[in-house]
Amino acid sequence: MTAIGYQVSSLKDYLTTPESVFCTFRRLKEIGYRYVQLQWIHPDVPMESVKEALDETGLVCIATQDGFQEVRKDLDRFIAMNRIWNSSTLCISTVPKDMMTEDGIEFFCTEMKRIAMLLKEKGIGLTFHPLWYNFDLVNGIRAIDKIMEDLPDEIGLTLCIYHAVKAGADPVSVLERYMGRIHICHFKDYTVFPDGSEHLVPVGQGKIDWPIVFNACIETGVMYGLSEQESHLKDPFLCAKESLDYILSTEKRFTR
Repeated sequence: MTAIGYQVSSLKDYLTTPESVFCTFRRLKEIGYRYVQLQWIHPDVPMESVKEALDETGLVCIATQDGFQEVRKDLDRFIAMNRIWNSSTLCISTVPKDMMTEDGIEFFCTEMKRIAMLLKEKGIGLTFHPLWYNFDLVNGIRAIDKIMEDLPDEIGLTLCIYHAVKAGADPVSVLERYMGRIHICHFKDYTVFPDGSEHLVPVGQGKIDWPIVFNACIETGVMYGLSEQESHLKDPFLCAKESLDYILSTEKRFTR
């Protein structure tokens, strides 16, 4: 069964002090979220304060996330972060653009395997979160496919539906191709204004055909679907609520 949660990176501006983190977590719980993925909490906020906020609000951290280079530079901090917050998974986001070559991807995979081994010793899993340009062809093969083929099955794939659609990929096909390795999906929607500008919007208010995506998540065994929206045209907490309301009213088999 797929449970619905929230990617807290969406509220970066509200995660700068221990007090603001607690208030943000409390509001998410009041909206109806229980599960969260944590990213972009200001580094000056002590990890122990975040743990206290999780405990006091009853939110459950199912994963953390950050970029490839950030994790490589300070892996011990991310290990401590996951252990203190009782997170079972670290998600590494994107192959940097300057590494989108055959040699760069080989290096990326080598480092992912090394990091996965160190995390496994601490009881933490590892997943890869591709951005839209990680679907580009490298020597005739989509980078995401090259990476997932090279990485062992124990390294999962965190799929953002928005990035798959932006890359021109069929998200349902990606879900089916990597069934069993995708435990977390990001539900992020967008619209395009008449002037051609792109804007993120609450799930269900944009261009993505969500009912077929939701069904595919259920059918392929995705464990968590996390609403996400890093920029807002109106109050971000209202956006978080509208996303949750749409998701749960559209796919009755989801839980929270």
